[in-house]
Amino acid sequence: MFLADSFVVGNLKVTKLVGQEQIDSFVAALPQEKRADVKDVITALHEAGLIDIAEQMEH
Repeated sequence: MFLADSFVVGNLKVTKLVGQEQIDSFVAALPQEKRADVKDVITALHEAGLIDIAEQMEH
């Protein structure tokens, strides 16, 4: 199975390492204060190994 869904947030390239359903379940289980800020959500997903984050180089 090939996922490789990726998107850019600010100057960060985010690549999903698991399916969207698993990401949605993980985010739904986060405390409300963690879900309030997209940076906190992305950090939590990265720390859990569900996404990869790479800094985009500006040209």
